[in-house]
Amino acid sequence: MESIIKVYPNRYYDSVQLMYITSSIKKKQGVDAAFVAMGTQANKEIFSDLGMSGGPVINAGPNDMVLGVRAADQKTCEQAIDEIQDYLDGNGSAVEESALSFSSIESAVKEHNKANLCVISVPGEYAKAEAVKALNAGLHTLIFSDNVPLEEEREIKLLAEEKGLLCMGPDCGVANINGISFLVGSIVRKGPIGICAASGVGLQEVAVLIHQAGSGISQGIGTGGKDLKDKVGGITMLSGLDALERDEETKIIVLISRKPESRTLERVLERVSKCIKPIIVCFMGCGKEEIVQSGAVYASNLEGAAREALALAGIDFKKADMEEMKALADMQAASMSDQQKYVRGLFCGGTFVEEAMVAMGADVGDIYSNAPLREELRLEKSTVSYKNSVVDYGEEEFTVSRPHPVIDMEPRALGILREAKDPETAVMLLDFVLGPAVNQDPAGSVIEDIKAAMKLVSDRGGKLAVVASVCGTEADPQKRSVQEDMLREANVLVCRDNYQAALLAGTIIKSKMESEGL
Repeated sequence: MESIIKVYPNRYYDSVQLMYITSSIKKKQGVDAAFVAMGTQANKEIFSDLGMSGGPVINAGPNDMVLGVRAADQKTCEQAIDEIQDYLDGNGSAVEESALSFSSIESAVKEHNKANLCVISVPGEYAKAEAVKALNAGLHTLIFSDNVPLEEEREIKLLAEEKGLLCMGPDCGVANINGISFLVGSIVRKGPIGICAASGVGLQEVAVLIHQAGSGISQGIGTGGKDLKDKVGGITMLSGLDALERDEETKIIVLISRKPESRTLERVLERVSKCIKPIIVCFMGCGKEEIVQSGAVYASNLEGAAREALALAGIDFKKADMEEMKALADMQAASMSDQQKYVRGLFCGGTFVEEAMVAMGADVGDIYSNAPLREELRLEKSTVSYKNSVVDYGEEEFTVSRPHPVIDMEPRALGILREAKDPETAVMLLDFVLGPAVNQDPAGSVIEDIKAAMKLVSDRGGKLAVVASVCGTEADPQKRSVQEDMLREANVLVCRDNYQAALLAGTIIKSKMESEGL
């Protein structure tokens, strides 16, 4: 095999564009591996995993674009590099141009004067300026951009509050407004349950479970993942709660977040206590007593939040059959080698990470992560697991100058193979997220990597249990049933939701420990 690596200093390109170029070049006959990305630390590690970690990559900076191709011969490498350069110069066909575009928010509003919402997806350093323009034009904002300083986020949201507008984000990936799914959210039916969430995947999971049970969503308001930090103050959560309380179609309200910081938690729960509609609060990490004292219904996890909301809507949502789960876990553990003992989670959804760690904790003990429940459990390096580990591939370390993992599956695909090479890996825990604006075949994008991982473990005399959940509906372009069937055909253990997948993963590890007298 031959390889070519080129670095272009101070040459910025959109990460989604680079992802599509990479995907196109990888399909070229004779190409074994290809990667086109900005020179961030996370991307350098991907180049290393691909065996392309020479001097040019090591010395590249985050504002430098790096091209890497490995192929059967030098000529194929050179041709692939030429094609990449053609794409970047606008002469290729990897990325289709939009049929309609505007040079500014002002010109778009002038052409579409009935519009009342603006979606903003620009590098974080420019997000505030564009949000201010949108708000001053009288538009609600939905800011997908991340890496926005907390001080700037608060300034944007205070301006929105002053103008009586809603600012969803920064770092807001999911919303469902008046029945329309935005960004990476799933398509769900309309119904009586309104959701306001500081977690994109949390909003999506609860909405999907409610849809699967036969009910629906009135509004799904995303606040952005940092809204409930004290430096921001929960401005969008409070505005969203006000909006849902006023909305005639909303009969039941669900609030979702990781544990808010103390002053903001107090402020939000005070507002909850005055709401005239029933509220379910799922603030993971908060105690039941402080939630119940506000007059809300307590939910400790996303499945529980959906169950409580459905109960208020008159719909029964069954819990997992623990006896059946234990039998399945025992069968999986019985085929594992003596070395296998740990769970390794590789996640796209940040709140799924926390839900999984809490669900598994009683069975497996401490869990290390790049987003840990306790700081002393933080992984030294996110790509090097230690004992029981769960990694959030949506953390900013992975998404700077790179698409979110619900869009770009490459980093996680490499992670699947990396974890399988560790003889102590017993269970691999995965989530898959569907929707119109995410990867159009998330399971298919990594299915061969999953099969290769299982074979690698089997060849050394073990058994790799791969446990997964799919967050999506039949209305999504990828179709939930198609994705689940593909995983099951590869012998993946597919669960109804992330909470149950985590319970099963933890039960397998516990069964393995018990069989060894630990």
